[in-house]
Amino acid sequence: MRYDFDTVYDRRGTNSVKYMAHPRYPDKRLIPMWVADMDFRTAPEIINSLCETAKSGIFGYTDIDEEYFDLLIEWNKKRFGFNIKREWITPCEGVMSGISAALRSLTKENDAVLILQPVYFPFANVIVNNKRKLTVSELKNINGRYFIDYNDLEKKITENDVKLMLFCSPHNPVGRVWDREEIIEVARICLKYNVKMISDEIHSDLVYKRHFPTAFLSDEIQENTIALTSVTKTFNLAGIQGANLIIPNEELRNTVEQELRTECLGGMGIMSFNSFKSAYKYGEAWLDEAILYLRKNIDFVLESFKGTKIKPVNPEGTYLVWLDCRELGFDDKQLEKFFLEECGIWMNNGFIFGEGGSGFMRMNVACPKATLEKAISNIKEKI
Repeated sequence: MRYDFDTVYDRRGTNSVKYMAHPRYPDKRLIPMWVADMDFRTAPEIINSLCETAKSGIFGYTDIDEEYFDLLIEWNKKRFGFNIKREWITPCEGVMSGISAALRSLTKENDAVLILQPVYFPFANVIVNNKRKLTVSELKNINGRYFIDYNDLEKKITENDVKLMLFCSPHNPVGRVWDREEIIEVARICLKYNVKMISDEIHSDLVYKRHFPTAFLSDEIQENTIALTSVTKTFNLAGIQGANLIIPNEELRNTVEQELRTECLGGMGIMSFNSFKSAYKYGEAWLDEAILYLRKNIDFVLESFKGTKIKPVNPEGTYLVWLDCRELGFDDKQLEKFFLEECGIWMNNGFIFGEGGSGFMRMNVACPKATLEKAISNIKEKI
């Protein structure tokens, strides 16, 4: 490989959230495999861009130039076949702040907003914190692969008069990269009942099969969709915040942009702007190698747990492996305690992603192979 993904970096003492002391075990040296950032250095070209920006010593307000939009458009065309128009793009500070602004602008207090659980837990938080009614349709786990229950989805929409759906594509934490027909059916139901769709596609670059952008699938779906993308997950730039709202519908776009202005949100800082441009311009080779490395790590996890009481769900995207630990016989608190105290590994407990996550753990495998081998060895010694 041209790039190095094997070096183990000591991130302790750097104010890294991932490597902070566990609140209940501050003196225990845990292997952190919870929060979704990588233990890889980003592409050298991005590092060089950040260094060159820092050399100027001046960090004033920064305007986003047309090259940025051209690069974003070309990236989507090349990787997904999605032809985005310049006027559809609204940069913002981050995916969740963009989702929150869109939610506030398109719904009012006590309106029902639907999510498919188990799902990224800030989805539920952003709905409740904005005083909207949380409505849940559970995904179906069929032989270790997750599917959307369209009948339940439609039932929940009609029973609760749902106004908006937050859609996770690719899906975190269960690792599904939704097929074209699956997305079309979800979008069809939303259109039938005039439910707006917000599609969080932050993991769209980190996939092992083809990703279909929601707004790509038809003109009608396009007019009903607000999509969010970013390279922060793709290139391990989560600490340099920024995202793109993709809103083809002019009326929806104006409404969301007004909310961004009202809340003084929007735009990017000089570091995010320049690093994102470098990612789109020079980062593809690094990404392609990272995907190969991540897939090998995933395959190692799948192979390691064969014949054990832990059943990993094979992810089609993301670098997060959803571990079915129900055969261990623990309740959720016991399960978390087992991995922390007995195995020395800090993962996300599945119940935080919704009721369907009870008995599961989410493992972040975006780390050097040596770290993953140590974690797996620790677990297998104890099960």
